[in-house]
Amino acid sequence: MIVRIDKNVHVQIAEFYAISMALHPTLDEVTVEKKKSRLYEAIRALEKYATIYPNARYKQAWIDAGYKEFIAEDFHFAYRIYKIEETGELVAYVIDACHSLLYHN
Repeated sequence: MIVRIDKNVHVQIAEFYAISMALHPTLDEVTVEKKKSRLYEAIRALEKYATIYPNARYKQAWIDAGYKEFIAEDFHFAYRIYKIEETGELVAYVIDACHSLLYHN
């Protein structure tokens, strides 16, 4: 399975950590880069595990859109699985992200 990440997901992650570092002076760039690295490793792991995660259950916009959801490093990720018609290959397309501190309807 191929994993694709929408630009919006990169923006959500970057903005969250930029604001976090501004609000928490003890949060340094090294720590943030390690957290982001683990996040992207978890997203890449969708190539193996995308089909096991449940449909979104709490964020209404994600439920309405029929997204699946997984959590890594306190981030919730919404994604959809597509099939490339020409090749038959599956794609896990990560569409949205939200930190658990901001995760609400």
